[in-house]
Amino acid sequence: MALFENEAGLFSRRLFVLGATQASLFALLAGRLQYLQVSQSANYETLAEANRVNISQLTPARGLITDRQGTLLADNDRKLLVELVPEQIRDLDGTLAELQEHLGLSNGRLRELRRKIKRGPSFKAITVAEDVDWDAFAAINLRLPFLPGVAPRTGEKRIYPEGETLAHVVGYVGDKTAADLRRMGRIVGDTVGRSGVEREFERDLRGTAGVRHVEVNARGRNVRELETTPGKPGQNITLSIDVALQRKLSERLNGHSGSAVVMDIETGELLAMASVPSFDPNGFSRGVEASTWEKMLVAERKPLMNKAIRGQYSPGSTFKMLVALAALEEKLVAPEDEINCSGVYPFSGEKFHCWRPEGHGQVNMVQAIERSCDSYFYDLALKVGINRIEAMARRFGLGAATGINLLGEKNGTIPGRDWKRANYDTGWRAGETVITGIGQGYLLTTPLQLVVMTAALANGGKLVTPTLLAGQSAQAQPRPIGVAPEHLAIVQQGMYRAVNKPDGTAYASSLLIGNQRMSGKTGTVQVRRISLTEREEGVIPNSELDWHLRDHALFVGYVPHRAPRYAISVVIEHGGGGGQVAAPIARDIMVDLLRSQETPPPPATPTPKAAASANPGESS
Repeated sequence: MALFENEAGLFSRRLFVLGATQASLFALLAGRLQYLQVSQSANYETLAEANRVNISQLTPARGLITDRQGTLLADNDRKLLVELVPEQIRDLDGTLAELQEHLGLSNGRLRELRRKIKRGPSFKAITVAEDVDWDAFAAINLRLPFLPGVAPRTGEKRIYPEGETLAHVVGYVGDKTAADLRRMGRIVGDTVGRSGVEREFERDLRGTAGVRHVEVNARGRNVRELETTPGKPGQNITLSIDVALQRKLSERLNGHSGSAVVMDIETGELLAMASVPSFDPNGFSRGVEASTWEKMLVAERKPLMNKAIRGQYSPGSTFKMLVALAALEEKLVAPEDEINCSGVYPFSGEKFHCWRPEGHGQVNMVQAIERSCDSYFYDLALKVGINRIEAMARRFGLGAATGINLLGEKNGTIPGRDWKRANYDTGWRAGETVITGIGQGYLLTTPLQLVVMTAALANGGKLVTPTLLAGQSAQAQPRPIGVAPEHLAIVQQGMYRAVNKPDGTAYASSLLIGNQRMSGKTGTVQVRRISLTEREEGVIPNSELDWHLRDHALFVGYVPHRAPRYAISVVIEHGGGGGQVAAPIARDIMVDLLRSQETPPPPATPTPKAAASANPGESS
């Protein structure tokens, strides 16, 4: 009996513990249910909806790029694609073999496709080929009954109607990269601006993405489309470029290596900017082979570089006007003061040669600019000093970025005492002032800086900010340099005579359109050292030298001479003499420009198709 009572008590205690445990578990479960179904109901409702609805972004149409007259420079066109859905393919090897036959796929591309098929979801489409030609596209369509899982479709691509003519200005688009995502955040679509205007104005051109809501099943496959909100197309951009003038400039530069820029001297609008040799942006937007890219990167004439903003050259004699202005401002010489040029300027035991071996005889400031007398400017530079030369050059915008709306602009180099100490840890020498006086030595400028400098010489001493956007609302206000008008008149007179008088270095390139003439200045920059022996035996002409040893040819100028409106700079790498090579190019462009102003063309309406530092020596 006692044994039975003990067992009954033990059972009751166990029953109590079990009941208490069950009650605790029930209370815990009830609390969890209350938390999930009441407190977190809104959150889990959202997650459930996201699991049911697939939300994707739609790529908007990219904005168009046009010239100032409305001519399309960057457009959107249809492209033909071929995709495949792996789970729908019965015979993968056979399908890929047939696609290779019709689409001309490389073995490397086939290996890449197999990797994507193996690693990705079987129900997601994979792009096999883009920009498929029509015959291949049609052949795939005819074979569709025998190619389950293959889907030909249309997409959108970027095209550049002007091709090489505006490649460096307009730029191109390419596949987006991780660096692009870090720089700009989330990017809808597969492409992004890689260079030129396409890169600089990427955010404006890209537009706002649309949104598509699609109901999916538990395995992620589409069931039905619920809602689509269209995106906002990218903003159209009108450039200041005159495409007719740009074509003429590219044509005149063909066969050379170099750059030229034409600018409105009041607004800073660039009417033309060409860099040669160039490349076809249409091929780049589709992607180029690595081997082709490597060849272009190491090419001697650098087709990928926009030399107008990145090419750095000694300005040669095109710099002489600034030395003259520095002397006039400090009243160190009078314009009528003369020196005698014998062809050789001796200084500190060295001989500095004028480009004309027999010399120019007696010359004053205007005649020295007209005839580009080196001896005059050797002497003038010593009187002015490097500090004043450096200061005047910087006032005209040299040695700093111009502020153009393009990425990658170079600053050039304006040397001085502090610069020499910082870069060479040694002091400045007077002989370096001598060669700086003729625009050589350490001095480096870009073609764009030279046209800005020329504009300031022509417009009364105002520094303008160059721009590729049409419309004055986009421009910064010109900044007065503070040069006296009477001093500008002296150098303008010399620039006029350089082109329009028989002794001028650019006289062969003079023009007359109505009553309008061109003023300007030539420059020839030596890139090799000429020995004393060679000077005694006769300097080897450029035509007999290897290309890379020939002089650079430069010219800066403006039109019309009485009421200046447009400035130009031309730099031809290893082209020879500035008067023989660069000045004729400038003349032809300015003739076209002046004639076009007489009968301006009617504006067009864009219609989209679809969605090395130089050595001291010769200068002229």
